[in-house]
Amino acid sequence: MSKVLLGVIGAMAVSGYAYYYLSVAPLKVENKELFEENTALELSIQTQTETIRRIEENIEKTKESLNKLTKKNQQYEQVQAEFLDIFRRHNLAQLASAKPGLITLRANKRTQEVFDAIEADSKRISTLND
Repeated sequence: MSKVLLGVIGAMAVSGYAYYYLSVAPLKVENKELFEENTALELSIQTQTETIRRIEENIEKTKESLNKLTKKNQQYEQVQAEFLDIFRRHNLAQLASAKPGLITLRANKRTQEVFDAIEADSKRISTLND
């Protein structure tokens, strides 16, 4: 009977080892691979979350800048409308024929101011390179 008992114990030992070798050992390897993959995915998610946060911040800054530019644009359009209204109310051709020196002097003065400003800017820009 002890031989039968030893045979059963041996068979159980062999079948236990086979079970461990065929089932448990591959699960440990798979578990390790899944853990490494999970760690990599968590890092990727963290990076993507940070990127999304920065993009959202940039979107907010862009919205604020766009709002500021829109307000400035509205102000410029209002000033432009005021100037156009002034030109609509004044007939420059009639004024030039009635008082030719008035328009000519003012136009020449403003033209000279523009040329002086361009010359000053050119000098300032050319000195930046020195």
